[in-house]
Amino acid sequence: MDDRLRAQQVDPFGARLSRRAAVRQAGAFGLAAGLAVRGIGRTAAQATPASAEEYPEVVVTATEYRFDLPPTIPGGLTRLILRNEGAIDHHAMFMRVNEGATLAELEAALQQPDFGPVFAASTSVGGPEVGPGREASVIADLEPGQYVVICVIPDEAGVPHYMMGMQAPVEVTAAPAAVAAPPAADATIDLADFRFEAMPMRLAPGRHVWEATNTGEQVHEMIVQRQAPGVTFGDILAMLQPAPEATPGELVEADPAPAASPAAAGPPFELIGGVAPMSPGFTNWAVLDLEAGDYFAICFVPDPATGAPHFALGMLMPLTVG
Repeated sequence: MDDRLRAQQVDPFGARLSRRAAVRQAGAFGLAAGLAVRGIGRTAAQATPASAEEYPEVVVTATEYRFDLPPTIPGGLTRLILRNEGAIDHHAMFMRVNEGATLAELEAALQQPDFGPVFAASTSVGGPEVGPGREASVIADLEPGQYVVICVIPDEAGVPHYMMGMQAPVEVTAAPAAVAAPPAADATIDLADFRFEAMPMRLAPGRHVWEATNTGEQVHEMIVQRQAPGVTFGDILAMLQPAPEATPGELVEADPAPAASPAAAGPPFELIGGVAPMSPGFTNWAVLDLEAGDYFAICFVPDPATGAPHFALGMLMPLTVG
């Protein structure tokens, strides 16, 4: 099971704590204040849309607990590829240092688990995320500046991976003079407060490019999970079901009920791609290679006003590929 569900008794993926609990204890990403709404700042010279393979590529390799990537990369539309060579889920959030802040201030904020100072000093332009042994990518428009790539998923003790070494500074330089247009997308999805708007529910197997824009006022993510054979969306809902009359805080902490499916003895779902937590106003194009099967999209980021995870407020949707 994905670490975010915090159900070790039915978690054959191993010791991976719920992201929800760690995010809550870290101040719910500090979303209530200081997040600027910014566009993606496309360059003026735009050609015809390219295929995913035609964009400049930056490979980020993730292990426990470090990132390997070049220290300097060119800006503009870039395919960010995350190769997860570890044993647990990881993502690569590209945090751009805000105007008026410094790289040193961001690195100092990353010495503690409170996300408030992190978002006061930087803005997330998104990035890829994927499960162990897999590779996934997004296309993002990187403005020049100083960045730090981080993973905020926690270990089983609730310590964010970035505090264990998963943070890497990178300088983004000016974009090349000739750049491609944004990729042609076969789905355009709004990450709203609190729903996935216009997400397809049935699609054919193969390569898909989803243009995902955070149109809300909070940080959002779009995680695409593939269910194991025999696991239904009803099983997923049961795993996420809180105790009766739970408070919002208890909802964040609640252990999911065991799945009724016989397949619950095996991994119930696997993270195959998506967009890491992204600040309002930004767009990533998620490149998804989907095999036939049942999937769901979910956002685990909590609402700072109530503590309830966004999926409990509507950011949970089933998908069928085949």
